[in-house]
Amino acid sequence: MSSFLKYFPLKSYFPWLTLALGIGIATLPLALENAYLLRVWMLLLIYALLALGLNLLVGLAGLVSLGQAGLFAIGAYCVSILATKAGFGFFPGFVLSMLLAGGFGVMLAYPTVRVRGVYLAVITIAFGIIVENIAIEWSSVTGGTMGISNIPKVSLIGTQLSDVQFFYLIGAIFLVGFVLHYNLIHSRFGRAMRAVTQSEIAARSIGINPIFMRTLAFVVSAVYAGAAGALYAYLNNYVNPDTFRFADSVRYLLMVILGGSGTVIGPVIGAAILTYLPEVFQALGVWQQFAYGALLAFVMFVMPLGIVGTVVHWYGLLQPKRAHSSQPWPAPQAEVDDLLEHRIERDSICLRTSSLTIAFGGLIANNQISEDVRTGTVHAVIGPNGAGKSTFLNCISGFYQPTSGKVELLGQLTVGMPTHALARLGLARTFQNTELFGQMTVLENVLVGFHTSYKGGMLATLLRLPIFFNEERHFRNLAEALLRYVGLSDYADEQARNLPFGHQRRLEIARALALSPKLLLLDEPAAGLTHGEIEDLKSLIRELASRHITVILVEHHVEMVMAISDRVMVLDYGEVIASGSVQEVQDDPKVIEAYFGSAGTREILATPVATVNRLA
Repeated sequence: MSSFLKYFPLKSYFPWLTLALGIGIATLPLALENAYLLRVWMLLLIYALLALGLNLLVGLAGLVSLGQAGLFAIGAYCVSILATKAGFGFFPGFVLSMLLAGGFGVMLAYPTVRVRGVYLAVITIAFGIIVENIAIEWSSVTGGTMGISNIPKVSLIGTQLSDVQFFYLIGAIFLVGFVLHYNLIHSRFGRAMRAVTQSEIAARSIGINPIFMRTLAFVVSAVYAGAAGALYAYLNNYVNPDTFRFADSVRYLLMVILGGSGTVIGPVIGAAILTYLPEVFQALGVWQQFAYGALLAFVMFVMPLGIVGTVVHWYGLLQPKRAHSSQPWPAPQAEVDDLLEHRIERDSICLRTSSLTIAFGGLIANNQISEDVRTGTVHAVIGPNGAGKSTFLNCISGFYQPTSGKVELLGQLTVGMPTHALARLGLARTFQNTELFGQMTVLENVLVGFHTSYKGGMLATLLRLPIFFNEERHFRNLAEALLRYVGLSDYADEQARNLPFGHQRRLEIARALALSPKLLLLDEPAAGLTHGEIEDLKSLIRELASRHITVILVEHHVEMVMAISDRVMVLDYGEVIASGSVQEVQDDPKVIEAYFGSAGTREILATPVATVNRLA
């Protein structure tokens, strides 16, 4: 079985799947017995289009919306009002309904993307209820509870479309939406949305703005809902508030979850099942709702990833497992040389902090830290646990806002700038506890690091213009080179969460290097590494410094710190008690007093190396 499956990789299925859907839509009317079945299929395609948009929100951005019926209603009412009261034709009304729904998507996203969990659901529920009540109360425009009737049938080029012709129009729009849905998922925007869902901290550190990505997902999802609503209005030639209730929003969400959120075809399958189940279960009479709920419960318990998600998971289990091996690192790569080479004057000031202070309530974590970090140097920060080392890095990188003081990066004041903006200036970092995109592959993790380097926009992505393919090819080659550079090329297709801990450290460094950083913050990068890996890490850090990349290193492995650092800053209780060369720090009485209790204790230390080891 495994040898058979290897000839059908999942990544190659999409053109054939699209072709199959196109052939199915083209031939379906020939196989249907009556107009009622044709109407059911049209309704299925409309719901599938709505579910595709919701899938981008739920499956990629990780946001649960229970107000999709409200956006669906906006599209339906917009096209109905334009057609009956303003005489608009199909395409102008269709486009305006998408734009209006997209505009409401922006308004809904503004408060929604800033909250999580139950608060997010409550806001979307409230939005749906508000839209429903406006449709009821604004009777002069919406017709109130009676709705809007006499919506004309679709006419193109002066010819009214028959039911079969309208089915083909819906099918064509669905196929376009299906292809655009795939194009967005398999692009830098899709990767960025998934990255934000899996680790917002890591996404911000590589230049991705989480609020923008979530807003984008809301807008695209709203546009799909508006398009579906417009088609629904023309299908029924009538709209009223009863069609756009909270229960409908729940049903649309179930379509995505049932089929498999985040998958390409899952929402279509979910829409098909939940559109046809009522037709199949009608014969059960009063037991219809029970059978409907029981089937859903069965699928959700047996297939928690949804139908398609579970099938893909089983498919992965059938694939032959191969042994992976890591290579020595850093390994010379010409592409990496070009990526990391910076023409910045060595020994100029890369980072300057002036009286940097941050307090959490009554606790002062960093107190009056003034330090100059020169370009192309390794500037270590050491101190006992709780000394404020990681807090110092968080202040520099924008995760914390200082209470007072200044931070300058390459001469530019950065206090108050968000983390993603600092990353775009050339500040990259790793974390004390690794922050990877665990459900993405190793290669995708590095590709996300190049997100801010792309020039092609949304239009080029959706329409697959030449710039899209050129950039994807270019950055994929760079990502593969970075994986070779850190010795992980053999793990490119493995999910990041499955890597050994030491390899996760390497991957995090490779992703940070994808930013082509000018300043690299390493927060305990040697934690969990073997002795051999630590030696390789030391070589890597010195090589980066030789390329004029400034490294600020927070590390408890003080022997390593003293071996590779140009300058060492010692923190104790948030204050700098020493700063200078390795030898100056080793000989500083304040450091000895802080670590050993009294200056006289130093006399029992046989060598400076012993001092180093005691500092650890």
